[in-house]
Amino acid sequence: MSFPYDPFPRSPFFSCEDSSFRIVDKTRFSQVVTGKEEPWMTLSVGDLNVMHSRPVRVKSHRDFSIEIECEDGSLRLDIDSESARKVDSAGREWVYRGGLEEANAGMGWMPVS
Repeated sequence: MSFPYDPFPRSPFFSCEDSSFRIVDKTRFSQVVTGKEEPWMTLSVGDLNVMHSRPVRVKSHRDFSIEIECEDGSLRLDIDSESARKVDSAGREWVYRGGLEEANAGMGWMPVS
């Protein structure tokens, strides 16, 4: 995955969908809706992807950190370090094996000791 433009949007819009989580720059929203541009980031839902289950809502967003409530736990994206961590429904913490540019590549998760 590549980001169609940098840096991270100053005014992000977050979209939680059944099969994906999208980040769109509000200033480019109409171009994205009409298909003229891609969202800044699209995370596809998949067991081994960063977006491990259906996103429900954004719990918090501060600077380059986004916490997303998912069906089976929560996910924290750190845009600045291009990393992701999740906490599953049993309370176990995991780190994604790849960077955010590989978020849809099914790199899998590693438990945090």
